[in-house]
Amino acid sequence: MTSAPPRPAAAPRPSELVPGRVAPATQQQRRLRYRATLAGIRARAAVSAATSVQRRRALQICGAANLLTALGIRVQVVQPATPWPRERQHRLLVVENSAGVFGDLALLVGVPRTAAGWTDVADRVLPVRTPSRPPLRDVTDAVVCPVTIACRSGAEPLLLPPRTVSEVIELRDLVIEVVLLPARTEQQRAA
Repeated sequence: MTSAPPRPAAAPRPSELVPGRVAPATQQQRRLRYRATLAGIRARAAVSAATSVQRRRALQICGAANLLTALGIRVQVVQPATPWPRERQHRLLVVENSAGVFGDLALLVGVPRTAAGWTDVADRVLPVRTPSRPPLRDVTDAVVCPVTIACRSGAEPLLLPPRTVSEVIELRDLVIEVVLLPARTEQQRAA
């Protein structure tokens, strides 16, 4: 037996007391998941066929969803009151993104990939080999499909959205809202 006095109770760490932040153990877990997911995407991209457009798109969509999940980000997609037209062959994305690259990842998950501009965002955010570019589509008669992307933490919007992976890893309850606004036709654009 020892005659040493009992140890005092451990005081909580200052980083655990900050509201809206996660514990250091959760941050480390997210960081490891993010790195493992990124390595998996790169490995799958290296062995996938370079000419398969469907495989490339599937890898980009699943990769974006897996990266967002690894970082602890939820994506909320809000559909428009009137759905985007399906009968029109050309739809042009017009994106207002205040969430940075994480908003682009959420865009890949929440927006139909048939819209013109989706592939450009996907190739910029998650490049999977050098794709053979399809011929440019004529989008002069396209229906404009506006999208707004914003960040919030819990119930309140973030005034300054996170820009780095380290900032995202620290946040608790980060939600990226992808709001699909009603489509505008040529007549509505002219007005």
